[in-house]
Amino acid sequence: ETNLEMLIEELKKLNETLKENIVKTVASISNTLGARDKYTEGHAVRVACYSERLAKKCSLPEKEIYFIRIGGMLHDIGKIGFSDGLFGNEEVNLSKEMHSEIKNHPVIGYEILKNLNFLGRAIDYVRYHHERIDGKGYPEGLKGEKIPLGARIISVCDCFDAITSNRPYQKSKSVEEAFEILKKISGTQLSVELTDLFIQDIIKNGIVI
Repeated sequence: ETNLEMLIEELKKLNETLKENIVKTVASISNTLGARDKYTEGHAVRVACYSERLAKKCSLPEKEIYFIRIGGMLHDIGKIGFSDGLFGNEEVNLSKEMHSEIKNHPVIGYEILKNLNFLGRAIDYVRYHHERIDGKGYPEGLKGEKIPLGARIISVCDCFDAITSNRPYQKSKSVEEAFEILKKISGTQLSVELTDLFIQDIIKNGIVI
């Protein structure tokens, strides 16, 4: 190899290392949410694992599976903008301002990540993971297949982990109870097909601890 070829190869390796380090840093920031909100501790990691598994079950290409996993890991990074009042709140009935904060977190997450071009479609998955199949989600009210597939996958996994985790407003439910809830909201909030595939995967491979 010529010196130029070696230099190009070295730069490529450094670029990949830099990308990996940025992803790790952003993921670490996302995980520090657990320090402010004990209920989200571990949530991002579990959603990333479930999302990767479901993406593989959909037989998606490796690159797309990577973007979906990263989207799952970073889906709640916008919650970094939550006020202390919202993090400390244990009431079921939230104020109008708190609802507004919650609905804004996908857009804040998108704004944090949008210039990290190498994250590719993962950035859109963060933005759209709270859209609903029936068009009643946020931030844009996208409907059905207008919602990117990666965001639809993350949405199923996010719902399941929220149901099976202790939250201020609810005690964790069993896997069987979670399945029933997912089935009830599939077709309106979640994709029917993805929900069915997800349930099959959990039955076969179990939950992430």
